[in-house]
Amino acid sequence: MDERSQTRQFWLRVLLAVGMLWGFLPFVMVPFITKGPGFTDFDVAASILNSLTVLPASALAFWHRRIACFWLSVNALLLPLALITYIERTGKANALMIAEVAGPVLLALCLDVMEGLRWPAATKPRTAKTQQG
Repeated sequence: MDERSQTRQFWLRVLLAVGMLWGFLPFVMVPFITKGPGFTDFDVAASILNSLTVLPASALAFWHRRIACFWLSVNALLLPLALITYIERTGKANALMIAEVAGPVLLALCLDVMEGLRWPAATKPRTAKTQQG
């Protein structure tokens, strides 16, 4: 593996580690998500999906980046839609809500770009010798 590939692999690993850190709190808090004033079933479903997506998909991307890209991309489409409909309904918006949506969306976009550019895998491919023994 040349130096450029090693650098790309390093940055992919950094992105996935940040994704796992970003997704840790929502993943742990998913049992405590409740429906508040102004929230619809779609808003709650999008929040639960996000909570169950970012951490596991970031971990999955170390071995199966294409599946994780698809999973994160679906999440990245639903979250802004839920945020926009919530803001239109209630007229409430704050920086924290926008950051909570921007993080997973940026993670998905970065991972999609890395997959599209065929960056090397985050883990070294297994050789025949390591598979046997």
